[in-house]
Amino acid sequence: MDKLYTLFLRRNTTKYAVIIVCLLHLLVTGFEARAQYFGQNKVRYKKLNFKVYKTPHFDVYYYMKNDSLVKRLAQENEVWYTLHQKIFRDTFEKRNPVIFYNNHPDFQQSTVIEGEIGVGTGGITEGFKNRIIMPVMETHHTTRHVLGHELVHAFQYHMLLGKDSSSFENLANIPLWMVEGMAEYLSIGKKDAYTAMWMRDAYLNKDIPTVKALTSTNKYFPYRYGEAFWSFIGSTYGDTVIVPFFKNTARFGLQYGIRRTFGFDDKTLSTLWKNSIEATYKPLLKDTVQNVVGLKVIDNKNGSDMNVAPAISPDGNYLTFLSSKSLFSIDLYLADARSGRIIKKLTSKVSATHIDEFNFLESAGAWSPDSKQFAFSVFSHGRNKVVVVDVPSGKVRHTIAMGKAEQISNLSWSPNGKTIVFQGLAEGQGDLYSYNFNTKQIKQLTNDWFSDYQPSYSKDGRKIIFTSDRTTYDKGLAQDVSFNLAELDVATGAITDIKVFNGANNLNPQYSGDGKKIFFLSNRDGFRNLYSYELATGKTDRLTDYFTGISGITEFSPALSVSNNDDIVYSYYRAQKYTLYNAKATDFKSVTIDPGQTDFTAGMLPPPRAVGVDLINANLNNFLAFPRLPVDSITPAQYRAMFKMDAVKSSGIGIGINSYYGAGLSSGIQGMFSDILGQQKIYAGAAVNGQIYDFGASITYINQKSRWDKGIGLSHIPYQFGFFNQTATPTTYKNKPGYIIRNDSYFVRNFEDAVNIFTSYPISRINRVQFGLGASYNSYRTDRYRDSLVSLPSVDSTYYLGSERKKVNNSEAERALGFRLNSYSLVRTSVAFIGDNSFFGVTSPLNGYRYRIEAEYIFGTFKFFSPTIDLRKYVRVAPVTFAGRLYGTGRFGNANGLYPLYVGYPFLIRGYEGLSFYNNRAANSNAFGINQLSGSRIAVANLEIRLPFTGPEKLAQIKSGFLFTDLNLFFDAGLAWNAGDKIYLQKEPPVIGQTQQLDSNGQPVIDAGGNPVLTPVYGRTPAFSAGISMRVNVFGAFVLEPYLAIPFNRTNIKKPVFGVAFAPGW
Repeated sequence: MDKLYTLFLRRNTTKYAVIIVCLLHLLVTGFEARAQYFGQNKVRYKKLNFKVYKTPHFDVYYYMKNDSLVKRLAQENEVWYTLHQKIFRDTFEKRNPVIFYNNHPDFQQSTVIEGEIGVGTGGITEGFKNRIIMPVMETHHTTRHVLGHELVHAFQYHMLLGKDSSSFENLANIPLWMVEGMAEYLSIGKKDAYTAMWMRDAYLNKDIPTVKALTSTNKYFPYRYGEAFWSFIGSTYGDTVIVPFFKNTARFGLQYGIRRTFGFDDKTLSTLWKNSIEATYKPLLKDTVQNVVGLKVIDNKNGSDMNVAPAISPDGNYLTFLSSKSLFSIDLYLADARSGRIIKKLTSKVSATHIDEFNFLESAGAWSPDSKQFAFSVFSHGRNKVVVVDVPSGKVRHTIAMGKAEQISNLSWSPNGKTIVFQGLAEGQGDLYSYNFNTKQIKQLTNDWFSDYQPSYSKDGRKIIFTSDRTTYDKGLAQDVSFNLAELDVATGAITDIKVFNGANNLNPQYSGDGKKIFFLSNRDGFRNLYSYELATGKTDRLTDYFTGISGITEFSPALSVSNNDDIVYSYYRAQKYTLYNAKATDFKSVTIDPGQTDFTAGMLPPPRAVGVDLINANLNNFLAFPRLPVDSITPAQYRAMFKMDAVKSSGIGIGINSYYGAGLSSGIQGMFSDILGQQKIYAGAAVNGQIYDFGASITYINQKSRWDKGIGLSHIPYQFGFFNQTATPTTYKNKPGYIIRNDSYFVRNFEDAVNIFTSYPISRINRVQFGLGASYNSYRTDRYRDSLVSLPSVDSTYYLGSERKKVNNSEAERALGFRLNSYSLVRTSVAFIGDNSFFGVTSPLNGYRYRIEAEYIFGTFKFFSPTIDLRKYVRVAPVTFAGRLYGTGRFGNANGLYPLYVGYPFLIRGYEGLSFYNNRAANSNAFGINQLSGSRIAVANLEIRLPFTGPEKLAQIKSGFLFTDLNLFFDAGLAWNAGDKIYLQKEPPVIGQTQQLDSNGQPVIDAGGNPVLTPVYGRTPAFSAGISMRVNVFGAFVLEPYLAIPFNRTNIKKPVFGVAFAPGW
């Protein structure tokens, strides 16, 4: 929260003050400023020195030492450009920036993109600068695919935002499945056994979505369903219709875009697509066995919809798996392998603060041979590390960084317990490595250009089976790179290729208990099934014949694990869920298959044959036939920062004219600028809200080149507040006694001109230290708006005399308000320690914790020390969250004359908002008046029970795709006091003395008898309230919280107080 200073509110028989809240500073303080109170960190663990290569159509930014890799990527850039250009019929007039990172851990530290980059993000293309940002992936196939996918987005942005009349507003017309589906189809084509598995699943479950359902719900994964849809469009109407359809949708919206392109409506198109899927897959279902082999151990009832990366212990008793069971994060669970009973959460991102994320997408862990320890890969401190956990106790035994291999996956523990083998990515090269626990030595087992993947030790430890593209990479013409099996002799390093199902993806190999067979997954017939291969004879058997398939989150995710006793645990995909089954090898019905036989008919997306112009698949099938850019045409260039706009936001313009207040203007604009790598950023904002005096502006520069964030900001911000004062002066009017009533509305503007220097050091994703130094000059301007009336009580008449507005001296406002409005200067120094491991729901945090401990010293006109302690904890007990907060701040020293702190804001305690006192005409009708809520020190305690009410199906009680709300029960407590005040724990504050009442001119008030009028002095009492509220996320722009509160200290209030807060849940 911002630390807000507000005016002291007071009322006596002739005057009362009202706060006019102006949040102009929120419009001009920059995009990031409001997020710095809390928020998790994107830590840059190392400084990357980028270089540049230029090709005809691209500026390639890189820092890797593997120059041959960079040039090969630059060549593939140009090949993809050639392919996509034939579809889009568009050319890049300027070279398009492509920024490569050495691996995914480095990619997650990127400054190019704001916010967190998750494990599942393979690449990003942003629109303002049309930058492609991506890491080198673990396999050549995935790197090539992601590059082709992201370049489609670059063409999409260039087409819509370049020479065309479309703009960013038009992008909102295009649903995500169209954008991502096109990128998938243009970079993969019709032959995609993985997406075909999803479509067969949709057919099998009678859940083929309509175009409307694809657009209006988040049930259907946009990449897979979008790819299948575009395959249908291209194969049915020709690839030449793809771009016109896309552009029509951008211009006119989806409904009219369909009608304009095809001549019929979306319902007809949906029916045609559904018919195509059914006609393609119905014949394949007849000869397929649907009985799932084995015992269902983990499903969506005891786990979640996503239960992946299974690993069974060598003795077959235990099972580990990664699951989204806890809703907010992927966690590692331990279960009984036979019953599926969840024993415990082995480790969690929430509790294990040294873990930034689990490497869950395409990796599985490994059991020690005694089934007592478990090793797995995590993201930690800017790289992948191996974490070894003692299973019985849950304690971490080892956390190991694997040398130059900064990205690691797919572990296997040797039978003697001394070593772990894994796939490591170093300088864009995916090889096999081993780590010896005794010697602490890392050994590189393979060292070549090929992608070696998913290693697994034999039961005697002499061999390692793995999957590799060494027999397929660049051997054919197509863009896809298939994987075959290979076996490594640990002693000699000799590699034997296992020739089986050439051209298929043969993945996840595991030795049988006796070491004579290899169990593996293959898509050799377009399906994804389990196979066995006898090492001695080459005999190959199909063990399952599933219509959907055995799969993890991606095609390359591990989905199979085998114990020493041939217990086979696998992940079965059905109804968009991943369910784990446990079966004995003997439970499967074996069918011998010719190892040289493949048929990918079932892996083709509907319809199986293209009727129209088939440019995309023809080009993809001849990917390597396109000429490569000569290496000497890839030229080095000097890196230039090239500051350009990243984003701009406007609040629009509003003009109002009032005879009383005059003309007013409301408008605001924000802009963000950065260099090409996002290492230097400028945030600028300007706004006006009222008259010309209410103009505010700020500009902030942030440097993110190193681990330290450094910045400087300049700002001019007007804060408004106001109060009302009424005086009655005896007079004679029309020969009758009466009073001249003057209703004076004072609008006071506090102008703050400030310069701030700040820096922060992120210790981890959770913790950081912030330092600040700033100086400000504050001045005031007071405008008085006066209505004059004559009241004649004897004849019950009131006459309006007129109105005026004028600038008045601050001294007049001081007399009316009760404290001085002198200009003042402040210099601030601060240091803060911040932690944030919270998980946000739709309107507020629902799990984890936050804290901020800050010390601020202010000197200048005033001189005081201001500490802040803010502690917050969120405990999720589904379906609710128990949330608690302790907050306190204060001023210790000379702060007399500076307006006090106020504890009655609804984001602190509800039921005591300043306006509610006057709306109820009861500011001081009991001893607990509004003055009880202001002081030089405040303390707050809050408890809430939060229930996600409407929103995402897995989170909220009522499913909604557009209305996101939380229902909350709350108890608030707050106290404001000054140095020397006595505090009493009772409902109403006691009278502890008296003081003389002063009039608006600061003079003592005398009664008719000539005696001074005395007013009571009260002790300080904490304020308590309880009630119910509903927070509403308003289209992601802000959070609105209407509430009903029972303010227990306001005994004169007989009904709950209604109020509205504008802030996310604390």
